[in-house]
Amino acid sequence: MKIFFDDFIVFSDLSTHLEKLKKCFFNYRKFVITLNLDKCAFMVFSRTILGFIMSEEGKFMDPKKVEALVNMPIPTTLHEIQVSTGMT
Repeated sequence: MKIFFDDFIVFSDLSTHLEKLKKCFFNYRKFVITLNLDKCAFMVFSRTILGFIMSEEGKFMDPKKVEALVNMPIPTTLHEIQVSTGMT
């Protein structure tokens, strides 16, 4: 059996980051969880995750997602409202 564990984030300062990663990888091996290295990013200071930008400054909405919502046309018919809310 293979278990894939997505969207795993280790938050820490530079002085403790490597030690925390070692603990995470030890647990990965202990539970035989497969790590997809193509999806991994190490020692990054900013990353877009699940529609949010995570950085040292905090968590922010992705401006592209906000722009898409702002520029979305306003529904004018009952059918458009049903489609936009998923009530079809």
